[in-house]
Amino acid sequence: MGKYAVELRKLALELTGAITESLGIGPAYLDNKMEEGMQVMAANCYPACPQPELALGLPPHSDYSCLTILLQSSQGLEIMDADDGTWLAVPKLEGALEVHLGDHLQVLSNGLYKSVVHRATLNGERTRISVASFHSLGMDEKMETAEELVDEQHPKGYKASSFRDFLKFLSANNIGEGQSFIETLKIKANDVY
Repeated sequence: MGKYAVELRKLALELTGAITESLGIGPAYLDNKMEEGMQVMAANCYPACPQPELALGLPPHSDYSCLTILLQSSQGLEIMDADDGTWLAVPKLEGALEVHLGDHLQVLSNGLYKSVVHRATLNGERTRISVASFHSLGMDEKMETAEELVDEQHPKGYKASSFRDFLKFLSANNIGEGQSFIETLKIKANDVY
């Protein structure tokens, strides 16, 4: 598991560099912050459920991290279509890792990239195991919109926040009831920042 975690960290740094380069802010834009940042790994076991349509493994949510890299033993991940709110099953591709963009990258990109709303469903016949690796800035490091992506036509759309801010939100809110941290970061027309 240790070697796997090290290799995922390398992959996350490479992917983050490619994303910031695609935004026109350079491949090294987040290097120091990501190298000093956090990696959290979570192993989840979703037992077979005799009535999977009556339960969820995880409620709908987006990840606060920059990136989440997921390995799953069988299909069970669903993503929400942002246009119509329908759920789409993510096929399990043998030997493939799945990458989700998180809220941090939505904030950094000023909404050019969107975090992925997803959920875990249960299977009536088999147990599903997933290993998620979350890659983020340090606990108190604030992610904010890149200044290079803000102008008169594209005003700053998000407040800066840290992983600690997210944990405070989690302790005071129930994401299972549809409350979303990214929504609290969106700057409204009459907000002043």
